[in-house]
Amino acid sequence: MDVLEGRICVLAALQAKRRAFDSVQVRLGIKDESIRDILEAAATLGVAVRRVREEALEARAHAKSHGGVLALASPLPPALPPPGVDFGLLLDGVDDARNLGYVLRSAEALGVHCVWLRKRSWDFDGGDVSRASSGAYERLPVVVGQAFPAGLKLLGCVAGAGKSIYDADLRPPLALAIGGEKRGLSAEVRGRCDGLVSIPTRAGAASLSLTHAAAVVMAEVARQRRR
Repeated sequence: MDVLEGRICVLAALQAKRRAFDSVQVRLGIKDESIRDILEAAATLGVAVRRVREEALEARAHAKSHGGVLALASPLPPALPPPGVDFGLLLDGVDDARNLGYVLRSAEALGVHCVWLRKRSWDFDGGDVSRASSGAYERLPVVVGQAFPAGLKLLGCVAGAGKSIYDADLRPPLALAIGGEKRGLSAEVRGRCDGLVSIPTRAGAASLSLTHAAAVVMAEVARQRRR
């Protein structure tokens, strides 16, 4: 079972209706009015709400940020790409659950429709990913090990590419391929890319982290499409 921690994360999972729940656990003393939305969402799904002592929550929680609410739920089932994807993200070599969650949070906010992970990359606690994503993981399809759909141009983001993201046309249907912090984009993924772009940075500066590079490039896609 995944342990979902915090009101935002638990409510997102209940509303998404993609998991099977064992229970929602609430710290004794929390007033119903402050968690009314969680109680109503749990009642709609027939999920038991249990009032427990602080020590019981602390024993299950991974962090101190649960705010008195957590849920026990099944892992998310495998997602399939939704129809009509025209903005995707392919992450190659993500090693940290929190970094993945941060990228998913930005991806949802900036209009990404679906995120692909290579099968060998998935070894995360779903509760940790969900908490870091502020619930985006519950809503945004994350596809693991599935074939990449035809019709999307795959654009690799690598340091030193000849064309910058500000010179590329990012409005047509596309997916951004971004590599992990240790190895960057693998040769296999680079070979599948239809083109490569880079983020212009100051000479001599360290390269951007996965989470920041992804946010910068996704924001440029969103900016061009709004324009």
